[in-house]
Amino acid sequence: MLQELILGALNGRTKGASPSPSKLSFAIENGDQGECVRETCAGIKRRIAKTGNSYSYIIGEKNLGARDLSAMEFAKACVIERLSDSGDQISMMLFNAAKDIAREELLRRTDPESASYLSHLVAHDTVGSGPFSILMEDKAGIEEIEVNSAASPITVYTTDFGRCSTNIRFASEAAFRHCVNKFIIDTEKELSEESPIIDAQVDDARVHAQMRPYVLSGAAASVRIGKGKSIGLLTLLKGQTFDVNTLAYLWLAIDSGMNIVISGAPASGKTTMLGAIANLMPFVSKAVIVEEEINELRFSMPMGNIVSLYGSRYGATNSRTQTINALRMRPDRIILGEMRGEEARELFSGANLGIPFITTMHSNDDDLSIVKRLLVKPMSVEPRSLSMLDLSICMRQPGVRTRIVSSIREYRWLSRAEIEQGTEVGDGDSVESSMVTADGRTKEEAIFQSKAMLCYAKCNKLTVKSARKELERRLDFLREISPAAKSDESLADAIAKYRKGAVSE
Repeated sequence: MLQELILGALNGRTKGASPSPSKLSFAIENGDQGECVRETCAGIKRRIAKTGNSYSYIIGEKNLGARDLSAMEFAKACVIERLSDSGDQISMMLFNAAKDIAREELLRRTDPESASYLSHLVAHDTVGSGPFSILMEDKAGIEEIEVNSAASPITVYTTDFGRCSTNIRFASEAAFRHCVNKFIIDTEKELSEESPIIDAQVDDARVHAQMRPYVLSGAAASVRIGKGKSIGLLTLLKGQTFDVNTLAYLWLAIDSGMNIVISGAPASGKTTMLGAIANLMPFVSKAVIVEEEINELRFSMPMGNIVSLYGSRYGATNSRTQTINALRMRPDRIILGEMRGEEARELFSGANLGIPFITTMHSNDDDLSIVKRLLVKPMSVEPRSLSMLDLSICMRQPGVRTRIVSSIREYRWLSRAEIEQGTEVGDGDSVESSMVTADGRTKEEAIFQSKAMLCYAKCNKLTVKSARKELERRLDFLREISPAAKSDESLADAIAKYRKGAVSE
């Protein structure tokens, strides 16, 4: 049906008068003329220019003058008129049809080269989502799109150059709202006076947007763009997020069934770290994954027995309820995408029953500060369950392309007979923490003396001496295989094969 409508619109072109012009949802300002440090052609040409210590993200081959804008407004009106029966269906076929219609109209008002460029922008403004879909064409190089107001230029956070101001902005607050709603059209959500704050997932992008009265500028949005594939253990090793000794230690901790919290600031690599170390789980293990709404967790290798639950995507439940449901599904481990509120109580209660977990939480704290945060609202973990915390991994982003494991700490508890005295946390319990890893580097001796080593020996009914031998074998294996591995998948596959052949003496 859509194809027939498009063909009808394309065949129905006339040389008659154009409809009244239709205002564009965006404006493109004059581009920064600084030194070009990157140029790409993602749909249309764009470049990153450096001026002093700042970078600008410049869209387009030329500056748009008043004549160009006028021509685009007439072209937009033609597209709307001819494709008015296509409804809200957005596809590449529809985009190309809009581009063809716009180009035909533009050729009446400008040269062929300009018509090709301007028609691409018009197609985005009619069947796309304006500035959002224009910028999403370059999603391989962009990590986030940021809107601080309709009047100010949109900002992008790029993979290679960090935060860059662009030369595109919305024409008005109404245009911003319209483009947001076009962008999230498949999510059954709408930014409106009735719902002035929305969270949505669009393919590989996580969208948060607000409008008046909750944002004084009238328009604010953040679009976090996923890269469509996982970042695995080998990538983190090569990026120096952690070293081989740390990987061996984490492998030991996963096999020991330790409960792990990964903390850090936004964009510090928490979810990436969670997805990477989850690949260390045995293939036969059953994992139940709970995510609030966003399908962010990705794995380098397919896991053998996995169930994914959404916490609030469809409005009928939440992360706490789904965590309770996960406990009823006989998992070997629960993986909670992010721990924010009451789901923390259920997660720790489940761990107290013998179901280990891995989760993330927003926090720049480490050491005992994490323990204190878990005790108070909104998480309010019961003190008698809190002692199930074994390990915290603190992530940090020291540079644009750099994420590191700032620290890994183990927790020993009085109630679990792991210490005789420590810092009191309530309900008669005390805790003591010790650092295993600093700045992504772990000393061998720290692993041999770790709680993870003792837990591994206990879980596998080994002597500490035998557990140490197994660790040495794993270290030798990882040091040999890591340089030779060609991809995250190949390293994960090698670890899976090692499991099948490894025999502890």
